[in-house]
Amino acid sequence: MNDNLANLTDRANPQAMLIISRALSAARPALIGFLVAKGAELSGGVAHPISFCNILFVGNLCASLVVGFWFGFGNIAKDVRSLEPRAAIGLGINGFLSSILAALIFTGLQYTTVTNTVLLGRLGPVLFALVGALLLGKKIKPLEWFGFSLIGVGVVAIALKTSNFQINKGDLLILISTVVFAASSLVNKLMIAKAASLPVVVFSRNFLSSIIFFFIAIQLFGPDHFAEAFSGKLWIVMSIYALVLIVSAQFLWYASIKQLDSRVIGRLTVLSPIFGVTYAFILNGERPSGLQIVTLIVIIAGVLIASLGGQKKEESKKEMEAMIMQEPPENAASAP
Repeated sequence: MNDNLANLTDRANPQAMLIISRALSAARPALIGFLVAKGAELSGGVAHPISFCNILFVGNLCASLVVGFWFGFGNIAKDVRSLEPRAAIGLGINGFLSSILAALIFTGLQYTTVTNTVLLGRLGPVLFALVGALLLGKKIKPLEWFGFSLIGVGVVAIALKTSNFQINKGDLLILISTVVFAASSLVNKLMIAKAASLPVVVFSRNFLSSIIFFFIAIQLFGPDHFAEAFSGKLWIVMSIYALVLIVSAQFLWYASIKQLDSRVIGRLTVLSPIFGVTYAFILNGERPSGLQIVTLIVIIAGVLIASLGGQKKEESKKEMEAMIMQEPPENAASAP
């Protein structure tokens, strides 16, 4: 981070920054669902102003431009040139996986509810924690297993029960996205995290995703397709989505977890699914069912138990905190 941003985040309350980052991040699936449902109305009558190509291209491009102007494109380019080949390859893989993740989440939201998306998405960090612990040779303690099991039970219950024990297309796409999320997060941890600076990671992830979606949209719809994303009053919502929910959430998250231990992170990040379900009700009119409320409680209990079950005094606790506690990304620009 540059000196100004570092000084600002050092003076801020890290717990407040973490809560705000989770509140912003949790708004993404609800806002995407809102854009899909209200896009034609906000755009002034354009039939199909929102697609995964234009919203994700615009969102990722705006996010990368903000990062570039803030930290300096020259500084970011210099850092990229100094990377080892392994880290550079990792950035490319991460950008590609984030694009797949974004497409899965966006498409899934067209066939399932935002509430289900929020609840099912909690499986992603569990997969990340389990596979990451295996690759890093970390022992998973009994309480962590119990917490992971609760989350898994909640995810399976909501996926099967809400569709009469036949997983619908939307829920299936969200579940697949959790696997992609785990893979992307592992690539970041094993190939990128210690080799690339935060501005490089955030910029490259967003910029590469925007390039991929740009060429997809040009190929499928033509260049005029992007203009529809800013028609009518739609540009206001798109600006909030790209500049506030993506960029601000990312930097507040990273700045806060540098100053907090995993016990505090575990307690505060249980607010993420609560925020998500609340936004789904406010923006999308989704009143959670009894099953969804029970599932939310079970998942929150699982996150708390998993986060508290593996506490150690030594530095190794940091290995699991980013795995277990992070909010599942709802688009390519949100993953750490």
